[in-house]
Amino acid sequence: MRRRRNSGPVPKVSLGRLLVGTAAAAMLGCCGWWLLRVDTEYGPPLGPDRVLAGAQRSGLPAMATGAREALHSRPIDGSAYRMLGQVAANDGAGERAIELYRVAVRRDPRDWQAHAFLMDTAFRRGARGEGVRHLDAILRVNPDLAKPLLEQLVTDFGDARLRQAAIDAVVGEPPWAGQMWAALRGPKADAGITARFIQELSARRPLTTAERSTLIDALLRAGSATDARAVWVASLASPLRRLAGTVYDGDFEEMEPVTGAFAWTWDAGPGVDVTLETGAAASGRQFLRIAFSGRATTLRAPSQRLALVPGAYTLSAAFDDQTDASRPFELELSCTTGGGLTRMELSGASETWQRVSTSFDVPANCTQQALRLTQRSRSIADTLVSGLLRLDDVQIRKTLQ
Repeated sequence: MRRRRNSGPVPKVSLGRLLVGTAAAAMLGCCGWWLLRVDTEYGPPLGPDRVLAGAQRSGLPAMATGAREALHSRPIDGSAYRMLGQVAANDGAGERAIELYRVAVRRDPRDWQAHAFLMDTAFRRGARGEGVRHLDAILRVNPDLAKPLLEQLVTDFGDARLRQAAIDAVVGEPPWAGQMWAALRGPKADAGITARFIQELSARRPLTTAERSTLIDALLRAGSATDARAVWVASLASPLRRLAGTVYDGDFEEMEPVTGAFAWTWDAGPGVDVTLETGAAASGRQFLRIAFSGRATTLRAPSQRLALVPGAYTLSAAFDDQTDASRPFELELSCTTGGGLTRMELSGASETWQRVSTSFDVPANCTQQALRLTQRSRSIADTLVSGLLRLDDVQIRKTLQ
């Protein structure tokens, strides 16, 4: 690729690489004579299209002549202005090139190649709002470029003015917004900056479910589990927010189970049926009924993600074990980054509710935790369980020092 000559200094804006690193390669790979055709849909290029196609194949020296010849026949041809702009940029006439490319997009607003040049130059001179407007135009015409362009864009969201320009575009919910959330969840995006971007967006309009989910994910990746849980709780209906203690709905009182980052998960695995039952609860109106069919199973639920701050706590629960399990069930609490905090056995068969409790500490390096029901088994035979386990009143309380 030839280097453009420019008579003046180019501002050092990191987004200048946005086009150079991604769109330029895609643009050169995709462009051909068919991109220049505007007067026919099928068959060989005719009239001015044939002139432009020939000039494009002949390279820069012939572009100016071919573009002018095409404009003589069709003065409103945006592709011809784009070609003249390309020649001007190659000759070092930067301002003239910008003027010609702007004419090109006025003549043909769908000319994403012209928008790409203008996006690049806008970002290079620090005109972030203009650059994002051209990016919006490119992605509406050529959605295949959304992934590389947006993945590069979000790496520069540390720039507050760029974030604001992007928010101005996203507020209108453009068709590429879903790709933006995918890019913000990707490995190139900084989690803390992603959270800031979505929080700033939330000041402009209510967040969608996808946006709120992306914010929660970003806060968790940034190590702000407490803030993530607060965002999730705020999204719940008012009656459900009252269930958001240290353990969400530890009494299993919600009528219809909700889903989300900090709700209970119910997929316990094959051979296990988990339901909410009303009546004869240890606390409140409902309890959790876990029925085992006798098949070998590895318990996966119920489980829940927690956001306990460092300190001393007490875990307690009520249970009624009416199974034939040879090994006790346990409530296991661990750090999501690895390392157990405590295991509390639900042992001792009876015909009524029993209560158990245990103390544990959350260290400073354990910012997210997981609570789940497990069974400590030594062999497959231990997992062949039949009968009913009832669970209720699962609580975690901060221990006063």
